[in-house]
Amino acid sequence: MLRFPFFMLSLFPFCALAADEWEKALRVEVIEKAPGTLNAAAKILPKYDIADDTHFSTDSLTNLVAGASAISTNGQGGLFQTYNIRGFARWRIQTLVEGVPIHTDRRAGSAAEFLAPSMMDKAQLVYGAASTQLGSGAIGGGIDFSLFNPVQTTMDMSYGSNNDYREVTLAGSDPEHHVSWALNHRHANSSSNGRGEPLYDGFEVHSLMARQRNQQGMVRDALVLYSTANNVAKASAHPVSEQFTRYPDNDHLLAKAVFGWQNLTIYAHSAHTTTLTQRPGVRTNEVENNAVSSGFHLSDTKDLIGGSLQWRTGLDSRLNVSADELEMDEQHILVTEQRTMDAEQVDMYVALDYSRTTIKGTWAAGTRVAVTYQSNRLEDQSQKDANLSGFIGYQYSLSQHWALTGYLSHAYRVPSLTERYYAGSTPRGEVFGDANLPTEKARNIDLSLLYTTPSTRFSLSYFHQNIVDYIERLAVSDTIRQYQALEAANINGVNYQLKQRFILAGFSGELSLSGQWISGEDNNRQPVADIPPSQHRAALSLFFPRGNGYLAVMQRASSHEQVDGELPTESVNRIDVGYSHDVATNTKLSVHFRNVTDAYYVVSRDDLAPYARGREWVASVKLYF
Repeated sequence: MLRFPFFMLSLFPFCALAADEWEKALRVEVIEKAPGTLNAAAKILPKYDIADDTHFSTDSLTNLVAGASAISTNGQGGLFQTYNIRGFARWRIQTLVEGVPIHTDRRAGSAAEFLAPSMMDKAQLVYGAASTQLGSGAIGGGIDFSLFNPVQTTMDMSYGSNNDYREVTLAGSDPEHHVSWALNHRHANSSSNGRGEPLYDGFEVHSLMARQRNQQGMVRDALVLYSTANNVAKASAHPVSEQFTRYPDNDHLLAKAVFGWQNLTIYAHSAHTTTLTQRPGVRTNEVENNAVSSGFHLSDTKDLIGGSLQWRTGLDSRLNVSADELEMDEQHILVTEQRTMDAEQVDMYVALDYSRTTIKGTWAAGTRVAVTYQSNRLEDQSQKDANLSGFIGYQYSLSQHWALTGYLSHAYRVPSLTERYYAGSTPRGEVFGDANLPTEKARNIDLSLLYTTPSTRFSLSYFHQNIVDYIERLAVSDTIRQYQALEAANINGVNYQLKQRFILAGFSGELSLSGQWISGEDNNRQPVADIPPSQHRAALSLFFPRGNGYLAVMQRASSHEQVDGELPTESVNRIDVGYSHDVATNTKLSVHFRNVTDAYYVVSRDDLAPYARGREWVASVKLYF
């Protein structure tokens, strides 16, 4: 049964701050207008804050946003750690960087592991059945990560105790030419869990960002981001004496340009990853993945019948998507060499959304028509999928501060190239796709209660989502797995979030409470994968004239559902603490203590999920020039 702690309602209005101070403190991010994603739904749905000063990570973006309401970790650990949005993960959620969709052929899904958390400025959460806004990969929502925008020359240096973590970021700008840039170096050795056991999650990453923004020129925004990583270890429950996976290479080049005419945006993303899975005394498998994604879109917003209409049309392609496998025996002698996937995908779409505000509330609606072409060049196979998605919602103003929102949406997910065409080795064993897999379809309903004042924001949401032709990777034997479509699955849950600003002894502060309860089952009333345990987070921040500090407590409940590929988990409490201080006008010192109590727990229900990193402290100094 889903229960809500109604005692939290008593925490509502006990102070007041100016509305502009509230907005600055929360960094509330609304889905932007063109050339961003369609934004009508953002006008009526609750806005979840997923990246504030109480969240900190030295490795993945997932660990940066995990613990926020509606988001939890998923799969195995390390730099490639992925996230879960309200019970949806892997290919059912979409990751974007600066509005550019990040595709992957890894079943674990994509969380933009090549982007350093310290280079992120904000994150925009789109949840629910969001195909209309983000396309096929967003049947469960998505996150758009935006890069920071340096305005002066800075150097940021960090050191972490648990894994000998070292990071240096040098950033700057040239205002005269509207140019900003950043260089980032990160290195980490293997860390240890709460019992001092090694996790084998080290990595080294180098990143370069260059950008020019000029609202007066023909090119409004031009961005290039390059990242190269080596020897990225995959944290896993597998004993390294039996199996060990690492990524010797993980290279990404992302570029985009936004023009003044109809917000024309063109982009490209080249990705290269090598996966090396060693089974000592048995065999070694090496898989090299390559892909080039590119696309464009045009969009604009018009006033129509007292409301706002936005249109968007574009094309997103994935070309030269390949996977090449080498297998060597225990003597490192080549046994087989084969191409396990050679495929392409092109998606064309037109989308509209409309919103209108009346005396008592706001209407929002939208639709998307898309045609997706996929081809398997190894077997001369091809598929064409035509899909329609849409949503409609209404936010009704109950009073000056209270509002009630109802939201209905329909979404689709075309099976990935891997699900349809892959046939080869993975760290899990032999995996085979099915070219005849149908497109997943989903229906979603959200009901939300909202309360807003200059010092308080509260939302409580119930959601239900039904997915037809739910695709899962099922075990055929101990070493063989096959992608198959189940008849249906249902996911239900409740999210809540409270942000309360206050003044205490002359200092301002903020109390944040958030959490979720989720359940999911298939048409046979059996639990489905990727349903995270219930979790709740409380964070207290205090702001001083020359610094600010926070205390965050996360509680994750136990989970004992029996699901293929997952294991039961026990409950855990985790504490994080941090403080930043301006020691001079050009120097800022920060220290973060993570997992203060050395809690010993697995990062997710995945049956190969490692235990979380144990106690650590990370010290940083930032210099302004």
